[in-house]
Amino acid sequence: MLEKKWLTIDGAAIPDLVKTFKEEVALGNREVHIGTDSQQYGRNTEFVTIITILNPGKGGRVIYARERTDRIKSLRERLLKEVWMSVNIALELNAFIDDASSLTVHVDANPNVKFKSSAYVKELAAMVVSQGFKAVLKPDAWCASHAADHVVKGKGIASQYGRHSR
Repeated sequence: MLEKKWLTIDGAAIPDLVKTFKEEVALGNREVHIGTDSQQYGRNTEFVTIITILNPGKGGRVIYARERTDRIKSLRERLLKEVWMSVNIALELNAFIDDASSLTVHVDANPNVKFKSSAYVKELAAMVVSQGFKAVLKPDAWCASHAADHVVKGKGIASQYGRHSR
């Protein structure tokens, strides 16, 4: 996962994610939030994983990567893939931080039963917690439900595929 093409929110390439990540967390007092969202486009499903490194009260840095696969029809399968993509990045980056409790995985699922994703909330949160990370669900899962959603829907950011993702 770390070998993907990582970009800043304004589209600048991050040639070495590990180096960039180490430099950011070495500055101290950082919170790391990771979330993934997906969008269906024709025969494809596009995933965007966001890594947000916050310096509380002073802003932060947003880094993202895209991945496109064949269309995933099952909501459960798509949500599981979103969460696993986030957890996988968290596992890889966890080796470079002193305090794993400063790393949070955002799950793009809503516990409110009026939403289809509510049927999978326990399973998705358990996937995160079983790996030793904090899980955040909607409506508080801003990294997946707002930041990644913003990028995956191509709002103001050109896709790495040379056009907006739609």
